[in-house]
Amino acid sequence: MALFKQFNLKTELVEVLAELGYINLAPVQEKVIPIALRGESLLARSETGSGKTHAFLVPILNKLNVDINEVQAIILAPTRELAKQIYDFATEINQKLGNFRILLLAGGIEKTRNIAQMSLGPQLIIATPGRLKDVGFVNSVITLRTVKTLVLDEADMLMDSGFLPIVNEILLQLDSPQIMIFSATIPKTLNSIIERYVGSSHIIEMSDIYQTSERVKHHLIDVHHQNRFEIVRDFIKWRNPYLLLIFCSEVEEVDNLYKYLVNSGIKCGILHGNLTPRERKQMLRRIRNDEFRIIVASDIAARGIDIPNISDVLNVNFPRDHAFYFHRAGRTGRFDQEGDCFSFYDHDSLKTVEKLESLGVSFNVLRFSKGTFIETEIEKPKTRIKTDSQKELDNKIQRTIARTRSNVVKPGYKKKVKQAVDKVKRRHRREMIKKDIQRQRREKYKKGS
Repeated sequence: MALFKQFNLKTELVEVLAELGYINLAPVQEKVIPIALRGESLLARSETGSGKTHAFLVPILNKLNVDINEVQAIILAPTRELAKQIYDFATEINQKLGNFRILLLAGGIEKTRNIAQMSLGPQLIIATPGRLKDVGFVNSVITLRTVKTLVLDEADMLMDSGFLPIVNEILLQLDSPQIMIFSATIPKTLNSIIERYVGSSHIIEMSDIYQTSERVKHHLIDVHHQNRFEIVRDFIKWRNPYLLLIFCSEVEEVDNLYKYLVNSGIKCGILHGNLTPRERKQMLRRIRNDEFRIIVASDIAARGIDIPNISDVLNVNFPRDHAFYFHRAGRTGRFDQEGDCFSFYDHDSLKTVEKLESLGVSFNVLRFSKGTFIETEIEKPKTRIKTDSQKELDNKIQRTIARTRSNVVKPGYKKKVKQAVDKVKRRHRREMIKKDIQRQRREKYKKGS
C-alpha cells in the first residue's frame, strides 16, 4: 500500500499528515500527487469521498512559499459548503504546520471582512467563483499574476451552476498556470479548458460514473397505491437507522416530507437550496454535531456536502438524471463502511429501474406488510390481451380519425374528432350488445331443441 512518505514531500508535512491519521494513500491520491508535485496540469474523474481533496491539497501545501506574501494557489468550489470543507481540511493541516495564511472567500461571510483579510497577503485562497470575483475583481484587491496553481473542484457542478464565464475570466489573468480539474463527469462545457490547459496526457479515470462502492447494497421498496410519506415513517420505525439521508427530487416535496415527519414526532434535519445561507450553515453544524439521525434533502446533498457516517440512503423518488442515483447512493458505504440504498418504486418508475439494472445495479425488492418489510419480486403491470372486439374497435377509431382529419387545422377540430370517435364507440357498443343477445338466443334455442 502506498504511503505519503514515499513522495518527495517536506518532512514536517509528512509528519503532520501522519499525526492526523493520513498515512496510507487513496487510489486517486496515489495517481494525482506525483503529477501535481511536478507542476503539471491534470484532470481526474473521481467521485466525492474518494480522497481527492488531499490529492490536491497536499501538493499545494508542499509548494507554498511562506516568505512570499502573494496569492500562490486558488481552489475553486461550486458551493460555500464545499469550499468550507476544503478550508477546514487545509486549516487542520496548517494548524500543525503553523506556516501559511489561508483565506476562505464564500457566501455567509461579510464582503468587507473578506476584503480586509485580502490585504493581509494570503498565500492560498479557497473560494466560490462568485465571491472571488466580487472581492477580487470588482474591488481590484488582488492580482492573479502570482497564482501558479488553480484547482477546479467538482468542475461539472461549477459548469452546471453557470460559473464558466468567471472561470474563463480567472484563467485569462493567470500566467502559465498549473490547472488541476476534479470532476465526477466531464460535460462538454469543460472541453475547451481541458484542450487548452490539460491535453490528453494527464487525464486520470478513477472509476465509472455509473458505479458505487461494492459495499453498498441496493434495494427497491414497492409503494404501488400507497402513501409515500407514510411508508417513509414506517421505514424509519422498521429500519431504526444510525444516520438516514432521505432524498426527494423537488424542494417542495422535501419541505412537505420534513413537516410530515416532524408532525409524526420524528426529529430530523433538512437541506435544500432554498434555505438561506445562515439556515444552511446552522443546519450543517447541527448535523455534524450529531443532533439528527434523519435528514431530508434535495440533490444539493448528493454532491459537494460531506456528511460522515451515513448508514442508509432512501430515495422517495428517483432523480431525473441517472448519474445522480449513483451520487445519492455514494453518500453511504464510504471509507470501508457498509451501506444500504433504498428506493421507492411503482409502475411509473419501472423504466428507470430497468435502466439502472442495465448499468450494473443489482436490486433486491421489499414490500411493507403487517408492520415489516418483506422480500418480494418486482411487480410489473399486467399486459391486457386485446380481444378481437377491441382490435375491431381500434381499427374503426383509426379509420374515423383519418376521415375526420383535414390538412388545415380549423377551430373546433379536436372537438369534431372526439365527437366522431365517441359516436363510433357507441355504435360499436350497440353492435356488441346485439351480437351478445343473438348469441344468448341461439344457445337458448339449442337447449330447448
